[in-house]
Amino acid sequence: MIKKPEIYDTVEVKEFDFTPITLGGHRGIIKIAEKYTSQISYNTSLKITVDTDKNDKQPNYFSEQFKNDTRPEKKWNNGAIKYVSLKDDENCVRMLKSFITSVENSNPGFKYDWNKDVSQLNGKKVGLIFRLEEYNANDGSVKTAAKLTQFRSVDKVDEAKIPKVKLIDGTFIDYEEYKGNSKIISQAKEIFGSSVTIIDDNLLD
Repeated sequence: MIKKPEIYDTVEVKEFDFTPITLGGHRGIIKIAEKYTSQISYNTSLKITVDTDKNDKQPNYFSEQFKNDTRPEKKWNNGAIKYVSLKDDENCVRMLKSFITSVENSNPGFKYDWNKDVSQLNGKKVGLIFRLEEYNANDGSVKTAAKLTQFRSVDKVDEAKIPKVKLIDGTFIDYEEYKGNSKIISQAKEIFGSSVTIIDDNLLD
């Protein structure tokens, strides 16, 4: 038995409907572009904070989420923040060029000026691609969240496929396969309880 708090009957309960952002392509807008240096690795990146565009299928998704955040210290959803490395190696430069090109192609007449501050990117349109990623929750369970993973030209987002899911061990699996496996596991837990062991089909040969 627990003691019923004195204000239990009068305290207000706030309930919010939560609609997750759909995976795949979205029309987006850059809210803030800034240089960021990691306090751990000391590597420098472009920190790109985005929102969905007012003309997207889920308009102003992250700003609405931020507005409805009732926590004392509001935070922008980290799923809408992407770090683009500024290292000089080929792969990193390719990613940077892909990002800049996506912004240029999404904003007719805009050409990135390397002699100006990165704030020139603020307010620019860009295509956004979201994928599902697993993470360790505070209670030790593995959960999933949608994360910004790629930039595209705005005119390319409608044809974008849902990227592979990033698993907790850093490997990747096709979204449809992951969704199917998750459904099977969920159904098994409903029938047999939370203690479910998944057996690899290869062990049954």
